[in-house]
Amino acid sequence: MERLKRNDGDEREPLAVSRLLLDHVSEMDRSERMSQQWRASESQLEKLSLLADRWSSDEPLQYILNEAHFMGLKLQADPRALIPRPETEELVHALLDKIPLDVSEGLRFLDIGTGSGCIALAWKSRRPMDHVVGLDISEESLDQARMNAQNLRFNDVDWTCRDILMENPDWPLSPFDTVVSNPPYIPNNERETLADDVVNQEPEMALFVPDADPLLFYRRIVEGCFKEGWLRSGGWLGFECHRDFTEEVCGLFNDAYWRDVDRRKDLNGNWRMVFARLR
Repeated sequence: MERLKRNDGDEREPLAVSRLLLDHVSEMDRSERMSQQWRASESQLEKLSLLADRWSSDEPLQYILNEAHFMGLKLQADPRALIPRPETEELVHALLDKIPLDVSEGLRFLDIGTGSGCIALAWKSRRPMDHVVGLDISEESLDQARMNAQNLRFNDVDWTCRDILMENPDWPLSPFDTVVSNPPYIPNNERETLADDVVNQEPEMALFVPDADPLLFYRRIVEGCFKEGWLRSGGWLGFECHRDFTEEVCGLFNDAYWRDVDRRKDLNGNWRMVFARLR
């Protein structure tokens, strides 16, 4: 247990981590191990030792176990993409609630900055009739998203590599009914406030934005939706945001083009989500 302690960790964390590592190595849960009086073999002890060392070196547990969970889906996790967060689950649930229950026909759904594919795949799991597109600038992230889709047998999700900051008059061929994004939103000057296992392990390009322009991606996506035909009239746009910038994000929605602007808190009481509907 002593090997699992981190300088910046909660004192209760090593116990929780040790149980998860034991579950992983033994391929049993705690009750099964107790009922079967499980004893680790030499090879299992060696594997546990190596995993404990990785944890002590600030590697995220999801990367160590090579898995993460999101809205009931089991996803592959590794340094190619951000680890899915509970706040992002709240974003998807809130956006799903905005789609009327009587809308059963397939809609066009776009996830910008899809990373591991967690949002796109969660949406597909809840609305299998929809045409879902996951977009990212990183081919490495898209490879992970494709693998997750394959493992879940969601083979009809489209994965697109594109830099949304670059204008492309030929894309998309037709507007989407719903657009969602959890873009990079942490200013560079906040690096020192983040845990080591985040800032040193997760992909930098998915986390940070220039200090001088923290709304870079939000502004571009809003403009793309109403100026370049990314979103149809009446369609919803949903954002996950930095808790300090939701008011500024709301200010990007010009009343001439947008309505029903909705700012929401997450379960921790932080302002986290912004939604708006194109007129």
